[in-house]
Amino acid sequence: MLRRLMRVTFLLLTFGATSNLVGQSSEYMEFGQRLECVVANTCDSASVYDLGWIAAIRFDQPGWEFFNEHEKKSLTDGSIALRSFRPIQKEDIIELRPEHAVVLLHARHGPAIRLASISRNGVPIESFLLRDHYGYLYEKNWRSFSFTEAVHYNPTLEGFEFFQLTYGYEPIPTRERPTQDPIYHQSYHLVTVDESGHISLGLSEETGDRMFNREPSRFVHHEVAFQEFSLFTVHDDAMPRNAIWEERFLTPGDMDAHDSLIIPLDFESKWSNRFFFLEPADGYSIVEVAQRHENILTFPGDGTTCSLENWNRFAAPWRDLHCTEHFFQTVPLNANEKRQFHALEQDELLAAFEAECGAYNPEDEYSLIAVPSPYSPLVVVDCIVLRVRFEGPSGSGENMITLKLASGC
Repeated sequence: MLRRLMRVTFLLLTFGATSNLVGQSSEYMEFGQRLECVVANTCDSASVYDLGWIAAIRFDQPGWEFFNEHEKKSLTDGSIALRSFRPIQKEDIIELRPEHAVVLLHARHGPAIRLASISRNGVPIESFLLRDHYGYLYEKNWRSFSFTEAVHYNPTLEGFEFFQLTYGYEPIPTRERPTQDPIYHQSYHLVTVDESGHISLGLSEETGDRMFNREPSRFVHHEVAFQEFSLFTVHDDAMPRNAIWEERFLTPGDMDAHDSLIIPLDFESKWSNRFFFLEPADGYSIVEVAQRHENILTFPGDGTTCSLENWNRFAAPWRDLHCTEHFFQTVPLNANEKRQFHALEQDELLAAFEAECGAYNPEDEYSLIAVPSPYSPLVVVDCIVLRVRFEGPSGSGENMITLKLASGC
């Protein structure tokens, strides 16, 4: 910013007499002098209300059709009335050149900001929409630099940087591009103003998958390896809480059944709506991926909890996850599914409770400290089970991956 102001001051000193040579009306002369007055802090702003209309530049780039169609709605014959913008303030003056000024125009109503070039005698040259609806992701974001900066000037490149975003979910993520950001199209651009006041696209390139960030994301892979296939999930290394489990590599141990694996999850693990990827071994193909949940009874106390993990467990029906191109996504549970359990008799429940939690004392019901009671059971989700069916050289088979939720939560 300091560099820009020093440049403006230098140009004012160099070209201070230029406005005296312009043979235009006193109205246009007043505009040029007004800009110099604003930079010198001797007046507050310079009005553009009476300068007429300014051409609106749109670039014919692949992927820009959405943005160009949107901008047409606010234009008349490819131009926009300058009376729609508030007066130019000092922070809006990007550069004063010998023949024209490079400024930002802020809409009187709404969030629109346009980059504009206006001759020093007040004749509009060109403008370009840098920012329109901003915020409200997935709905109204058309052009923006970041969450916190509506527009961004790069003094090194002497131009304005921005990202273009078109929202919508990628139908099938991949291990190489496992973003959950709902983006169909994202690109980075640099807009500059040449010495004649014409606006041009100085740089245009595709960006990585991470929103508002030109640096590529570093994805960390977590693998579950069986003989027939490997299963992967991915998290962004910059967001460690998004890892569903900490280990990078898991495989059934020698003491476990080789067709199943139990993975304990911590309290913050997000298993629902989770992206998973499969990689079959040579000669194998994936037939189906399904999910079910299992519920158990637990009896909470004040600092102590007793659970019947091995008694009368409720196993929900399998739900097809519609694995496509070796990609699938887990589905969340609704409130009714979390409460599902078998019908039971109180005598059976009391016997199971005492076998696991110890003898029940009715006097405990009147204690000031709550203790586990067979008359206050809660149904909780104990685990999520993924079933992967496959075919291979020896025929068909299936493997199970059990995601054990922390404390049955």
